[in-house]
Amino acid sequence: MSVESIKIIAAIFSIVGSAILAFRVTGILSVLSLVASTHEVNIQQLMPNHQGDIYNFGNSTAHVEKAQKKGLLITGFALIIISGVLQLVALVMVNA
Repeated sequence: MSVESIKIIAAIFSIVGSAILAFRVTGILSVLSLVASTHEVNIQQLMPNHQGDIYNFGNSTAHVEKAQKKGLLITGFALIIISGVLQLVALVMVNA
């Protein structure tokens, strides 16, 4: 395999890995934002000066558990690591 082919494959792995990580991190941050917001509302409703109805935002931990699936995170990190290894191989091949 030529050095240029290895560099192209490394770039593709890096792009795909980064896109997967960006997708997963966005989902995780969205869920954490939801949980923090519901927690804040629940705390405000417990204050003695609260007026009006009280809403129970339960089941927020179910959203966190759903977001904790690690398959895509591991795949994204693995692709980025493989990309780095391929770039190192290409560098060694050029300098050999």
